[in-house]
Amino acid sequence: MKKSLLFTAIAFSILTTSAAHAELSFDANLELDTDALDSATTSTSYDQNGFVELNVYSKRQKGEYFVAAKGGIRLLTDGDKNVAVRDAYIQLGNDTWNAQIGRFEAINLFPLGKDTLIAHAGGGTEVSVYEANKVRGFAGDDGGQIALHFKASDNLKFEIDTIFGDDDTAGDNGTAISGIRPSVTLTTEAVTLTAGYESVSYDLTAGGDVSQSGFALTANFNVAAANINISAARMEDDNTDNKVTSYAANMTYGNFGAGVIASQEDNVNDVNPEVVTTYAAYTLPLFDIENATVTFAGSYSTADNVVDDEAIAARMRFNYTF
Repeated sequence: MKKSLLFTAIAFSILTTSAAHAELSFDANLELDTDALDSATTSTSYDQNGFVELNVYSKRQKGEYFVAAKGGIRLLTDGDKNVAVRDAYIQLGNDTWNAQIGRFEAINLFPLGKDTLIAHAGGGTEVSVYEANKVRGFAGDDGGQIALHFKASDNLKFEIDTIFGDDDTAGDNGTAISGIRPSVTLTTEAVTLTAGYESVSYDLTAGGDVSQSGFALTANFNVAAANINISAARMEDDNTDNKVTSYAANMTYGNFGAGVIASQEDNVNDVNPEVVTTYAAYTLPLFDIENATVTFAGSYSTADNVVDDEAIAARMRFNYTF
């Protein structure tokens, strides 16, 4: 009888200990946008798009080490695209260091706050905004990702992101590391500072190559109940010597958010487009039902030295978490 009780106690201890070190979660959410966009060269257009996102996450730990995995897909409302892969990665290590391998997004070096809707003048092609995200992740069909994370202390963290192969379906350099992005984050009582550098280089199937490098610096801090980001980023194209310098400032206060982005190109042909975009968004609960909201957002943008020099956009976004 005593042996039986002892065996039961040991088995229960093993099961509860294993459960404490194993995590498994599923979640799903819907995001649906209804948009209106008007620009200097086009009449008002309307669009509706969105997705249902399904995620699964698991983490197991033994001693100080862990292995985690996540997978996520989006069922798109657009008829020509039915399914998109979001996250698909494995992560392994401990509290001091870990490696992340697969498909994911790395640290954000140019945060935009409540960026529900941002529509830049210039039609998205006439003027550039550099967000230091060329090696951030979600690599294309021809690329893969590996990131290393190291926590020197609770206040000092490092990250190195890489893309191997290439992140562009027009590239054919499938055997080289085509992108690297080291960054550092310093957290103090008053402010969190993040700085990073990135470089991309790969060949094109039509001939020639892409070779670009850039850096970014972000300060994040709180003023009363508002969270504020101030960022600066600069990129240079090694083939053309053209440069892009971008700035962002934004704040989030409860359900409200607003921001401004300014960007300027410095081109060797002396045609230097500039753009300034302001945006705002406010989220309301739907009938006080938990995890159901609607967000109203707007964006206004003007640009110089471009043809399509103004853009006004509005969005109504529904979110629902299952």
